[in-house]
Amino acid sequence: MSKVASVRFADYKSSVAKALDLVGAAGRLPQQGLIIIKPNLTNSSPPPVTTSIAAAEAVYHYCKARTNAEIAIGEGCGQGKTTDVFAALGYTALAKRYGIRLLDFNQAETVLLENRDALQLRQFHMPRIVRAAFVISLPVLKDHSFTRTTIAMKNMFGIAPGRFYAGGWNKSRLHSPSTDKSVVDVCLYKKPDLCVVDAAVALKGSHLSGRRENTGCILAGFDPVAVDAVGSELLGHNPKRLEYLTLANGLLGSMDNIEIVEA
Repeated sequence: MSKVASVRFADYKSSVAKALDLVGAAGRLPQQGLIIIKPNLTNSSPPPVTTSIAAAEAVYHYCKARTNAEIAIGEGCGQGKTTDVFAALGYTALAKRYGIRLLDFNQAETVLLENRDALQLRQFHMPRIVRAAFVISLPVLKDHSFTRTTIAMKNMFGIAPGRFYAGGWNKSRLHSPSTDKSVVDVCLYKKPDLCVVDAAVALKGSHLSGRRENTGCILAGFDPVAVDAVGSELLGHNPKRLEYLTLANGLLGSMDNIEIVEA
């Protein structure tokens, strides 16, 4: 059974900590190595198009108090330069304040991986720094124009270096011929080790220009399929009708037996 915490939003610090405690995150964080917080910073638009800096700060403080591992923040933005997006959204200032390393996956050194069982991405350029890291996917809860929802799993598109996957925009090659299959494939190469979803305010209708909806909660869990299934239901979708989730079910996690722990 996969456990997903759903905590009523009060503020980021307390709500994120409560959600992570409910899934036992403290005991499963690595004590050495590198933890990468991976927000959704697809472009320089303010939240809820992108992940609130307050959410990232809350996850950072939770981890910092419970592990000796290095904690970094990483992204490879979908439009523009990642360094510019970090600066525009306050992540550069956050990093300076706490001495956090910022990682630009679009420019990172990579290793070429192969997976003959992939649905369409038989090879993948993986940022070397991501490969052995403990990755916390920290998306906003949003509808998506191609995959219906973009939550913890599709957020991992950010690890794909733009110089290998750019076309009309930095990740456009991942969207053809099937965005849903690419979501599964990227997560087969590197799925989130832990998911925290900023669902305080969701974006309905479109991932870039939708309407705001006060969903008022924080989600957390270790199973990205279960987390995305719960988040998709919050957005009004049947997860069993979402292609990327049906493809990932039983492969990257499970949406068939979910325990939702509420607070």
